[in-house]
Amino acid sequence: MEKEMEYPLNIYITAHTLISSLGFGIPENLEAIHNYRSGIRMQEAGLISDHPLLAGMIDFVELEKRAKLMQITDYTRMEQLFILAIQEVISQSGADLREPDCALLLSTTKGNIDLLSDRTKQSAFPQQISADSPVFLWKMAERIGDFFGATNQVEVISNACISGVSALIVAKRWIESGRYKRVIVAGGDILSHFITSGFLSFRSVSAHPCRPYDIQRDGLSLGEACGAVLLETQGNANHIILSGGAISNDANHISGPSRTGDGLALAINQAMEEAGALPEDISFINAHGTATVYNDEMESKAIHLAGLATVPVNSLKPYFGHTLGASGIIETILCIEQLKEGRYYGTLGYETLGVPMPITVYATHQPMPMKCCIKTASGFGGCNAALVLSLPDAHLKQKANLQATDKASTPPACKAVVESGNTVTIRPRAVESKGTIVFSSSETDFAPFIREAYKHLGENNMKFYKMDNLCKLGYVAAEYLLKDTHYRPEEIGIILANASSSLDTDCKHQAIISKEGDKAASPAVFVYTLPNVVLGEICIRHKIQGENTFFVRRQSDAASLEDYARIVMAKGKLHTCIIGWCELLDGHYQAEFKQLNNISTIYG
Repeated sequence: MEKEMEYPLNIYITAHTLISSLGFGIPENLEAIHNYRSGIRMQEAGLISDHPLLAGMIDFVELEKRAKLMQITDYTRMEQLFILAIQEVISQSGADLREPDCALLLSTTKGNIDLLSDRTKQSAFPQQISADSPVFLWKMAERIGDFFGATNQVEVISNACISGVSALIVAKRWIESGRYKRVIVAGGDILSHFITSGFLSFRSVSAHPCRPYDIQRDGLSLGEACGAVLLETQGNANHIILSGGAISNDANHISGPSRTGDGLALAINQAMEEAGALPEDISFINAHGTATVYNDEMESKAIHLAGLATVPVNSLKPYFGHTLGASGIIETILCIEQLKEGRYYGTLGYETLGVPMPITVYATHQPMPMKCCIKTASGFGGCNAALVLSLPDAHLKQKANLQATDKASTPPACKAVVESGNTVTIRPRAVESKGTIVFSSSETDFAPFIREAYKHLGENNMKFYKMDNLCKLGYVAAEYLLKDTHYRPEEIGIILANASSSLDTDCKHQAIISKEGDKAASPAVFVYTLPNVVLGEICIRHKIQGENTFFVRRQSDAASLEDYARIVMAKGKLHTCIIGWCELLDGHYQAEFKQLNNISTIYG
């Protein structure tokens, strides 16, 4: 019999801080934003690109000074930023990562990827990467965790540009399920030739500071940042509540946004449903707002599909650039500040609306009655995520909405929702596993193996041959499980993990630019330098629009993935979920996938 899960009604954000090109800490960042000051500057050639490039860079001198004071000069630049942000949250809250009920979750797209550049100048890859190099995201996390004496393994989520929002949703679910009482979520990314050359290869970087939603917009501005927040069940009237969250996929394209916005609209609606929030409760939307032509078009359509056409929208990226895996964390922090201040922050540089569906965007800060806000994010691999953040008074009304809904109709995956003090107890359907697919390098060399495995499926998808090897491995493994599976797109999810992230393809991209320069970067290679793109390829093939999350950890832990999948499925949105380990590096590969299904038996 399934164990009953207890879901705390209130998940408070009780401490937070951020570091960006605007400064170190909340006061410096707010002062800059209040005064319409951007941290995006022209960076000299050779720093992060072969040519001068506009970007929001964190002050090297100030970081070095703070690292010396904290005696962390032996850590990488990325690790120093994480340690500084996490330490500030600990100082504010008294949280202790040495306690078994307190965990640390990191979100990042590339972590210490800048370390690859020194190595590729000397030798080929990936053979020369040591097994415990901090280029591996799990090793970076381990080093940071060891600094704080963390009792629990530090987890990493690498889900492209939704990583930060995804991590907040995962942490919320961990606390709701009783796994932890407190979770520090930290998100960070820094800029390097690796990053900038890839975005330049897509011709998505503007020569001017980015102008989201404006008719003159022509691309994004890159930035670097790090932020951290503490989530817990104990809070007060001064703390914002993370009241809802959802993750979806477009199932449309691995590098281009959906042309309809339906994937993002699905995440927004599910987040609002979980929060019990109505359209009239939403004071503003802080959208992804990259200022690329198609992203902003898609968001305008998604906002309308979600029934939020009259809600003011802003983007904060003109202040510090697109900060990749940090963006969801630092922009959530600034949403918190807007809710508390009762002030909407203007979108810097905006003048004339230039998206197909009308939305309300202001260039200047606006006083505004606040209840709740929505934070959205979208990224490569077709992934989307949305959060609802609520003031405590507004959340009390949302709680009443949820209770009324529960009494009117029983949730599809639950027999009962029973109030008990500070929690809601959900008795989920039982979950059964449907077979397991296992591939490993003991079979044969990867190239002949994957050709034969794909040929055996009897498919004729020419795009398969353009994928990188990690995606080919995951695609074939999932196909063997899902070829006879039929569910609606929003009822299927996929949660994967590995140890090397996308390092096999990362090395190929780095080797190209190290040998031939940044301009030689190939978008066909760069798009696969994110591990979650394997999720995107699978989602496109099987029209999966439900949960899609990618963890990076030292070794396979099927029980942990299954436990998290059960938490997600208990919420009632998924009827089937693929979980698995999908590892490929230097010719060594292993894929172990399992399908979990909700079954009709409901336990009392």
